[in-house]
Amino acid sequence: MLMVSESPRVIRTQDTFIRTFTGKRFWPLDPKPEEVDIEDIAHALSLVCRFTGHTYCFYSVADHSLRVSKLAEQLTMAEHGALSLRVKAAREMALWGLLHDASEAYLCDVPSPLKRAPGLGQLYKGFERKLMEVIADRFNLSPHEPAVVKDADRILLKTEMRDLMNATEGFSLDWDYAGYSPLPETIFPLDPQHAEVEFLRRFNALNTARLAERLAETPSPRKAS
Repeated sequence: MLMVSESPRVIRTQDTFIRTFTGKRFWPLDPKPEEVDIEDIAHALSLVCRFTGHTYCFYSVADHSLRVSKLAEQLTMAEHGALSLRVKAAREMALWGLLHDASEAYLCDVPSPLKRAPGLGQLYKGFERKLMEVIADRFNLSPHEPAVVKDADRILLKTEMRDLMNATEGFSLDWDYAGYSPLPETIFPLDPQHAEVEFLRRFNALNTARLAERLAETPSPRKAS
């Protein structure tokens, strides 16, 4: 169910839309679920660099999202409970993880200090929340980011800062999430084209499995006697 966050009303005009990769017009400040396109998301995120570009090499948001998706799936599968329920939950968490930064495909991310700035930061975050709720509705996800996805995102953040940024003395204090440790493996970024293909491949696999599961759960109509 769509739960649109409070944000200023923006009228759709010729000055308030962007042209997407697939040629669509999209109003990021007045988004509609039916106008969200996974191809636009995958392509745009593959060309957006994490950390405002302050990395040793290009590391895309699409690449980051793939890693968050896989880690969220692993963390969910490691929880207690019936295997069938964990598999189903893991698939949902994996899809949410893949799309957790999808708003950046339409409404570019801004540095954290700007998000925290009085007035402007609050305004931006309002539009960002609204857009993410619309994206979640488009792909039949829960309207709010699950805790396990946040955990995976923070673990990846620490790993990325270790492997891809200039970790000078005291640097890690900027992002000190107590209880979160970086992954043991080293990140080797994908090139943009590879990241885009893998993003779409994972989305299609997760979405197809979810649709198949829902069809299997749908009762068959009774035959007339």
